Amino acid sequence: MPATNRSQLCSFDADRVRQVVQNTVSGPLYAFCEYDTESFRPLYIADETIAMYESKDAMLEHFERIHTNVHMDFMQIELFRNTLFPDADRVEYIATAMDFLKILRVYVGDDGLFISVEPDEPVEPIVDAIKETVAWPENQNS
Repeated sequence: MPATNRSQLCSFDADRVRQVVQNTVSGPLYAFCEYDTESFRPLYIADETIAMYESKDAMLEHFERIHTNVHMDFMQIELFRNTLFPDADRVEYIATAMDFLKILRVYVGDDGLFISVEPDEPVEPIVDAIKETVAWPENQNS
């Protein structure tokens, strides 16, 4: 049985967003987490993901290592907007594709969503579904 938690970090209904993302992806949703600069909270972990680890503690330790790096996303947003691409109004998401997994990090104001899916899963439909579900901030990343 997948592991689930209720949202506690996001300023929007991340539980509803998770349901929408699950209905949008064509393959499995491996993980769905909310995060900000301080915290990281798994909201959904698929059985396939849980099975990759020898214990719950090992899985949570790995997730903690991931968060140690993912929280830096918010600093990278400023780098992209203010230094590298000053004409950009916002950074909406970053996708990382690997041979066995694709990770999508979506930014809604000061909140982040960490989503892992199959490597061939298209990103844009997921982002579009999230945008349709939450009130996308006009001043995203400003």
